[in-house]
Amino acid sequence: MPPTQAALERLLGALELDTPRVALYDAAPSPAFGKLVEARGRACCFAYYPRWVKGETLVVRRADDDFGKPSHGCPGLQRSLGLGGPYPPWMANFLTDGKNGAPMGEGLKASPALAQEYLDRARRLTPSGDSLLLGPLRLEAWPAVRSVTFFADADRLSALMTLAAYWSAEPDEVIAPFSSGCGLLWRELVLGGRERAVLGCTDVAMRKYLPRELMSLTVGPERLERMLGYPDDAFLGRSWWRELLEARTKRHPPADPA
Repeated sequence: MPPTQAALERLLGALELDTPRVALYDAAPSPAFGKLVEARGRACCFAYYPRWVKGETLVVRRADDDFGKPSHGCPGLQRSLGLGGPYPPWMANFLTDGKNGAPMGEGLKASPALAQEYLDRARRLTPSGDSLLLGPLRLEAWPAVRSVTFFADADRLSALMTLAAYWSAEPDEVIAPFSSGCGLLWRELVLGGRERAVLGCTDVAMRKYLPRELMSLTVGPERLERMLGYPDDAFLGRSWWRELLEARTKRHPPADPA
């Protein structure tokens, strides 16, 4: 059974969270997902954040576009979601020094050898069809949900991280792996065969598309079900969580509409 809207609203109310909850769906485009927008050009998927706010859903189609002239969104997006071909032979240089024919160098790793080792370890996803959808969480489409991403400020992110690990004694139920922003939406969620919550929006290349205060936490559907079932005596029902929210309001009162 999918979670209920009442359970979701209970959590959002406790958090006082009004940013979009973006789900990744392993599904074909359909009117059931609201207004659809196709990934185009070389745009980063997070450039569509304002459209997620409006309730629109991004369609990411299978493609093997040239990295230099993509037409279905960022080529790294297709590859990180399992919808594109293998990385080009110069990808390690793309992540580092821009040599070996790479169109640019991002300086993200100390050497091409380290970057190549990272690429060799990347998990290959296998979507069921030729498209994936990224858009507002729709509980009626629950069977197609592969991940749910919350966007939040530091206070609410800390609460979400605590709740994600509430039913576990493991110290690493939440991880912050190195990855592209899109890689953190599904691929890194199942890294090593064990599903854990993923701290996201740590890719400096995509952060410009979001309000500066936002980070994200991505969870799998089963974890979200557990999170929504938190008991009334958990920390979100305790006075000190309310005291934190009240303290923030006192320090940063809402602007006078006049």
